[in-house]
Amino acid sequence: MGMLAPQARITATADFVTWDAFEQPHREARDYAAFGPFQFDRHQYDDALQALSEAIGSDVDVTCA
Repeated sequence: MGMLAPQARITATADFVTWDAFEQPHREARDYAAFGPFQFDRHQYDDALQALSEAIGSDVDVTCA
């Protein structure tokens, strides 16, 4: 994504991955307070990242350690 893409904090636990605290540093007037948080099952999240990595031919470890 480009420089104008929103940024978020990503927190991973043994059971969940949560995206929250969205912001857009280059457009400070935008309010993302009502956007999220988004919570995902950790195992499903890791599986989806692994599938994406395989689809694009990446050999990067995509698990959230």
